[in-house]
Amino acid sequence: MIVIRKQRILGAAIGLAVPLAAFFILYIQYSSAFTLPQYLQFLALRSVLSKVLSLCVVPNLVAFFVAIAFNRDSVAHGVLLSTIALALAVAAVYFIA
Repeated sequence: MIVIRKQRILGAAIGLAVPLAAFFILYIQYSSAFTLPQYLQFLALRSVLSKVLSLCVVPNLVAFFVAIAFNRDSVAHGVLLSTIALALAVAAVYFIA
């Protein structure tokens, strides 16, 4: 039981780290002239912040399917839970910003 909980936490951590890494890769690739707060403000002013954040969640599909392929269902469950949480956060950003 404890092992399953640890694997879900590992999956949730992976599910949060992958979109964060994707966002920083996009930041480094396309907007190295801006600082991070300026980049976020630029995206918010252009009304594309929620779109960029939702695109950064897409690589979680790879993490999810890799966990499924290796029969790590608890890890996949954690990735799925973090993906749902990030989707709710992106929806909140969409309606607020």
